[in-house]
Amino acid sequence: MMHWFHMAMGRGRRLADFAADELPAADRARVEADLVACPACRREVEAFRLVCDTLRVSPRIVLAPEQGAGFWPAVEQRIQRGSGPERRRTRPTLREMFWDHPRLSLASASAAVVLVVGLTLGQMQVWAPRPPAGPNGVEIVSVEAGDDASVMVFQEPGSSLKVIWVFEKPFT
Repeated sequence: MMHWFHMAMGRGRRLADFAADELPAADRARVEADLVACPACRREVEAFRLVCDTLRVSPRIVLAPEQGAGFWPAVEQRIQRGSGPERRRTRPTLREMFWDHPRLSLASASAAVVLVVGLTLGQMQVWAPRPPAGPNGVEIVSVEAGDDASVMVFQEPGSSLKVIWVFEKPFT
């Protein structure tokens, strides 16, 4: 994980310069200190050194002027003809079809935001159906009339607080 961070921060170029002995002395000391702490960076430097050493000992090829004059035009002709192996076109992935396309990516992102907001507000019961309120803005839960008294239970819509009202018959 730390090595990936090192490479993302541009340390790869410094490691390559270190392996090729192209760093100033002050930077060399910093890279050597970094190599002590990161074994993956040490392996990277060894790989760079192996490539540098291979390139140094490889013989240089010298082309005659007439060979050099015809070399690049021949390469360009082969590229234009497409003489390389024919590549099969791959099917686009779902991400390429929806996320990489500018209009579709905006629509997909908007749909995702609407979905998340809708689900969140639904869990908070913002859109929960409320029972119809009575004429005074209260919901009547139950009414019971007896010989001695009548009882009415009501509550404010959306509230869990219930009020019980007892109507006693007057004494005569």
